[in-house]
Amino acid sequence: MHSSRALLLALVLVCSTVAPLTAAQSADYDVDIDDDLDIPDRTISTQWGDQTIEAIGSASEDGTVSVSADGPSGDSYSIRVVDSQQRLRDNQYVDGGGSASASFSLDRYDPGTYAIALTNGTDTVYAVEPFVINGFDVEQTAADRVEADDELLVEVNLSKVSNDVESPPAGVEVVLGNESTSVRTTATQQTGLNYTARVDVGSLSTGDYRLYSAAQTGDEVFGEPELVAVSGTQSVSVVEEGSLQDSDSTDESDDTTTEEPTETDTTTETNESTTSNTTAGSSGGSSAETTDSPTPTGDADDADDGNDADEADQSSSTTEPTGSTGTESSTQTATPTTSRQSATDTTTETAAPLWGPVGIALVCVVGLVGVSLLRRRS
Repeated sequence: MHSSRALLLALVLVCSTVAPLTAAQSADYDVDIDDDLDIPDRTISTQWGDQTIEAIGSASEDGTVSVSADGPSGDSYSIRVVDSQQRLRDNQYVDGGGSASASFSLDRYDPGTYAIALTNGTDTVYAVEPFVINGFDVEQTAADRVEADDELLVEVNLSKVSNDVESPPAGVEVVLGNESTSVRTTATQQTGLNYTARVDVGSLSTGDYRLYSAAQTGDEVFGEPELVAVSGTQSVSVVEEGSLQDSDSTDESDDTTTEEPTETDTTTETNESTTSNTTAGSSGGSSAETTDSPTPTGDADDADDGNDADEADQSSSTTEPTGSTGTESSTQTATPTTSRQSATDTTTETAAPLWGPVGIALVCVVGLVGVSLLRRRS
């Protein structure tokens, strides 16, 4: 009886010691495909059990896939390429374990979903990462922020790049999520290979998420629809309700520009002073006009232009009959303009016309001579 209890206790101790060791050993393995895409965490079913994937590789038809692997030192393992039926397509053995890298040619591989698996050479799998050989180019367009009570509009455009895929594909799916949760939405075909999807983010908490789109076939791989094309990932933030409207209002306020008219205090002053000559007596009138105008001229030209100025002034002068009392008038005008220029005061004095005192004297002399000649004839 005591021996049976001792044996049972020994078996429990052995099992409790071995089980954690096996789990810890699996956690020491890791596989990464070069230039892979971070995607929301997803659990896939394989013939070796469920596997959680955090990334997915993307490759071109007839291209290559490059892999980096890591495992415990001293424990040999294999890097395998398996197809959608989980059949072995290629293999590289890592003797002695540790870190390793490998590159596999994809020549004669059809578009679809494949996987890189780290195994112990038998049916034990330590790590898995799927990759897609693309039969379409996938371009997705979406906003980088969405309110928690709204829907995220995603546009997906496909371009066929392989003759080995059906066009259009069986379906297009849009996935938005992070390490703990995700929302998967089936896109609706619009025209040709153009699709749209409205992702309801009501079940997601505020925070940052990753968005990607994929084209699917009608087959199933690893418990999921087979992917025949995958886009790049895009970061999308789910924000509080109403925050985008408040942000838009602030942006519109910041973008409003108020233009005020500017005033230019440039003034050109034009002074005109016109003085009429004093008219004297009833015996005759003489007038002289002096004009100050801001005409930009050179001092050396004043003497040469004297005669022209006299003629201009004489033609512009006016003779007005006045009474015996002299009259003097002065007018000044200031005109503001939009440009500033220097004013040079030029004064032009006009000579008195011949009908002044000298003219009257000449008339008197001529009259006296005429009277003298008349007396001599008589």
